[in-house]
Amino acid sequence: MTALARPREDPAQARVLLHGVSWETYERLLAEHEESAGPRFTYDNGLLEIMTLSIEHEEPNRTLASLVELVLGEWERDFLRAGSNTFKRRDLAKGFEPDSCFYLRQPERVRGKRRLDLATDPAPDLVIEIEVTSAALPRLPIFAAIGVPEVWRSDGSAVQILALQESGYEDTAASTMMPGLNADTIADILSRSREMKGFAWMREVREWAQAHRP
Repeated sequence: MTALARPREDPAQARVLLHGVSWETYERLLAEHEESAGPRFTYDNGLLEIMTLSIEHEEPNRTLASLVELVLGEWERDFLRAGSNTFKRRDLAKGFEPDSCFYLRQPERVRGKRRLDLATDPAPDLVIEIEVTSAALPRLPIFAAIGVPEVWRSDGSAVQILALQESGYEDTAASTMMPGLNADTIADILSRSREMKGFAWMREVREWAQAHRP
């Protein structure tokens, strides 16, 4: 296992990229960190990115995840939060741990399961991806290979909604997983979270959701 690159230290996301990493080594590292909230691992055909996070990364991640939950709650739509659970497929030699993710279409298919097997279980319907700095290992091709239908990608301010097509992800103005939400609205709500007290922001999001219920 050889270090391919060590990007400069960044206060938001410190990354190390390794190559020549076997699937067995990847799984061993996952097992060793299973009970910790430490580094996050992304794997793609022998390339392994190890990333540590800080509040600059986690604040927009948690805010966007809260937005999803608050809106779906007001819309009385079932969902399952899967957080940063590990998703991997040995046959594809790919694995990732999202910043946040949700099952929206058929959450009952995975509800109550302690382990997910993507050979038989579906991929999450919505992944939230925060990119305060450029990823050392591109994650969109991994999401596409595993079959994630929609990705919300944000640099902490702007928000991009990406929908999976046959050719890969395409930028789209509005969410298909949560009709009624578009990229500008999501970015505005994210910005408002930094200007308001937490409880007031949550109340405002609920009021928006009630007024825009499909």
